[in-house]
Amino acid sequence: MLAITGKPIQELVAEYRQQWKLPPLNSPNDAYSPLAQLCQQPIEFEFPRKSLPPCFHFTGPYSNPASREPAAFPFEKLTGQPLIYASLGTVQNRLLGAFQTIAEACQGLDVQLVIALGGGYTPEALPALPGSPLVVGYAPQLELLQQTTLTITHAGMNTTLEALSCGVPLVAIPIANDQPGVAARIAWTGTGVVVPLKQLSTARLRGAIERVLTEESYKKNALRLQAAIQQAGGVRRAADIVEQVIATGKPVLRTHSL
Repeated sequence: MLAITGKPIQELVAEYRQQWKLPPLNSPNDAYSPLAQLCQQPIEFEFPRKSLPPCFHFTGPYSNPASREPAAFPFEKLTGQPLIYASLGTVQNRLLGAFQTIAEACQGLDVQLVIALGGGYTPEALPALPGSPLVVGYAPQLELLQQTTLTITHAGMNTTLEALSCGVPLVAIPIANDQPGVAARIAWTGTGVVVPLKQLSTARLRGAIERVLTEESYKKNALRLQAAIQQAGGVRRAADIVEQVIATGKPVLRTHSL
């Protein structure tokens, strides 16, 4: 499926590479640079690796609040209860039943639920959800995460790393693409609990939420990843690596062992 859906992009890349007198890409691995490869994860969020190239760098995420479109949000409606922020991203976000289940799972808990629809629906298009959560089309995610106790996510890499950057543990409901892999890393690092979409139910999700809220290890591990992200260097380190490659034309090797 990936080869079929990616074919137009592959053909365009091949056309430009021919124009620029670059060798053709015969396999996906041919696209990896021998000079530097950058990953926005911190190394602590990755499984143990033994075969990564010496020019592979874990730099941490590149989030920049200044690059985000402002999103209006009724902060005055926050009650001061522990805040659960739920987002299924901006692509796989039309699972109305999942939002219903999330609301049902949080109903009756001493929490306030905020649901960001990510453009899949408008708040007015949704039926009344159990527990009367605060539902918005888009949320100022980076700002809201500063006040969040638990994030319910589709395990998109951006939302996951932004939550961990704020020391917020997660409940992951992976849907597609890289999300099962990201969710596996959430479970492996102990920063959250995974509920597969095919096994999603009110009872199972509620159990996962209560587990993350009450067991201290999840918050401790989220804070551990927060510290790792702060030390990873982020966009500044990534830019330094790129500039060094441009200046020297030589591989930039990592200075620490995996």
